[in-house]
Amino acid sequence: MIFCNRLREMRQEKGYTQRELAALLNLSNNMVCEYEKGRAEPTLETLKKLSEILECSADYLIGNSDYLGTVLSHADLTDKERQLLTAFTPLPAEYKEFVLDTTFRLKRWSEEDI
Repeated sequence: MIFCNRLREMRQEKGYTQRELAALLNLSNNMVCEYEKGRAEPTLETLKKLSEILECSADYLIGNSDYLGTVLSHADLTDKERQLLTAFTPLPAEYKEFVLDTTFRLKRWSEEDI
C-alpha cells in the first residue's frame, strides 16, 4: 500500500490531477485512480515514467527507500547533505535553478578567498 499513498502524495505535491498525470503517461483517464486505490500496479516502463515526471526515484515510490531521490541513499552523504537534497527535490524548476545558481556563486566566492 506504500506505492498508492506515495503516488498520490507526489502527484498532489507536483500539482497534477489524476487525469493530467494519466495523459502524461499515455494511460486511460482512470488508471492513475486505480493505482492510487491499490487496484492496479504500473508496468516497469510506467514506473520509470512516473519517477521522471514526479522527480523522485522509483525506489521511493515503491517503498524501497524513504529518500525521494536515489542519490540520497549514497553512504558518503552527511545527514545535512541528505536534508538539503530532500528539501531541494520537490522545489519547482525555477526555484531549483535559483538554488543552483546561488550555490555555484557561493562556491566561486569561497574559492576566491582561498
